[in-house]
Amino acid sequence: RTNGHPSIGMVVLKEPDANTVDVAERVMERLEELRAILPADLDFVTIVNQAPDIQSSIDSLQREATFGALFAVVMIFLFLLSVRPTLVISVSIPTSILGGLIIMGWQGMSLNILTLGGLAIAVGRVVDDSIVVLENVYRHIGRGEDRVTATLTATREVAMPIITSTLTTIAVFAPLGFVGGFIGAFFVPFALTVTYALVASLVVALTVVPVL
Repeated sequence: RTNGHPSIGMVVLKEPDANTVDVAERVMERLEELRAILPADLDFVTIVNQAPDIQSSIDSLQREATFGALFAVVMIFLFLLSVRPTLVISVSIPTSILGGLIIMGWQGMSLNILTLGGLAIAVGRVVDDSIVVLENVYRHIGRGEDRVTATLTATREVAMPIITSTLTTIAVFAPLGFVGGFIGAFFVPFALTVTYALVASLVVALTVVPVL
């Protein structure tokens, strides 16, 4: 805006992979750089900037997902009343989420309100397979079997049931991936995020948990 009269300009950022918050922050930085070299009577007026609200929502989702994971661990301890299995299950939560994030990154997905919401919902579900495997392992150990034999036998016994259970849950979210149009832009990332986290949790339950 020059001498009180509005004008329109354009700031070009050559960062096609940047997310909305990064773009907004870099635009503001670029405007500050331009302010120093442009005439003194020129002023910049920000009409709309959704970046602070988006960042606040992302921070809130991250916080709630963390609390959800902690509450899940507490509930597991209250039912198992043992520190060691609780620690094993606790490891499976971040490992499963990390696996889901790796798949998301491989697919070119970014962290945003929708994908973080999917991860927050998946936090309570990723421990299910691990709990089934761990409980069956302890049942075999209680029969007097050595740990290696008990682990291998117990994991084989429940492998197919937990695979079926996980695929059934994924099948519930699968139809959301076929929603088209504007609504699909919201539901597809959410459904894919939950699916990737569940797939990662299945792999963790059949590999990491038995080893631990």
